[in-house]
Amino acid sequence: MYAITGATGHTGRIFAETLLKAGKKVRVLGRDAEKLKGLVAQGAEAVVGNVEDAEFLTQAFTGVTAAYILIPPNLQTPDILAYQNKIGEAQTEAIKKAGVKYVVHLSSIGAHSPVGTGPVAGLFYQERRLNKLPDTHVLHLRPGYFMENILNSIGMIKGMGINGGPLSADIKMGFTATRDIGNYAAKRLLALDFTGKEVQELIGSKDMTPQEFTSILGAAVGKADLKWVQFPDEDAFNSMTGMGISASMARSFVDMSQFLRNGGGNVVIRDAENTTPTTGEQFAKEIFAPAFNAG
Repeated sequence: MYAITGATGHTGRIFAETLLKAGKKVRVLGRDAEKLKGLVAQGAEAVVGNVEDAEFLTQAFTGVTAAYILIPPNLQTPDILAYQNKIGEAQTEAIKKAGVKYVVHLSSIGAHSPVGTGPVAGLFYQERRLNKLPDTHVLHLRPGYFMENILNSIGMIKGMGINGGPLSADIKMGFTATRDIGNYAAKRLLALDFTGKEVQELIGSKDMTPQEFTSILGAAVGKADLKWVQFPDEDAFNSMTGMGISASMARSFVDMSQFLRNGGGNVVIRDAENTTPTTGEQFAKEIFAPAFNAG
């Protein structure tokens, strides 16, 4: 039996569907039974409850050999680190009590440091909590910047004719498609081929700058001259809070952008294992352009 948190998200859904197609027993966790119905129709067992509740998680993880865990985003939390620690502590306690033997944890590039990394700091602490589990094999996945984050810019691109954010246009970094993360997690948990405590980066098909990625996206939607514009940090912060994102969360995103601008994401030597298959061009054609054209 496999347990999956975040089963309706970008990575968890792909992971769940891959395991179900392989004939595995899958238990999907979530707050909303309605959102889990699609996976239940494919054969998954759904358990509904509060993912911040260690007792609920312990029950959900009981009888499970392997689990896929992540800390779900919460854009309205008044204290991002406290929120992450609460869920991380509940997950770790539940894994220990339920006796889960294998865990794949969705972490992030930058989780080697708790300083100046924004929301990634919480993953630094979660990795260390999980690493203290004496009888559980843990694989921490550290992907690069999600390609899907760019979908949030569709309104800007249509309304202003630009793409942008607090990242600088010319910093090379890894952009990772979330489907590649889900597929990699499924591969490793199907094989159960990791022992002790391991880290695996997943950094996209090649390093790109935000401008290079933006040009690829623009070409896919008939905007070949689309430019990336770097916004001042405070402008980015004010824009996010104006959209209803909490001050704590908005500040953490700005901090993460500063971290990436300073090259904090470029700490990994690229190799065959950490290079993921989806190219910028594939993402632009298969995911970005349909979303853009759908309005």
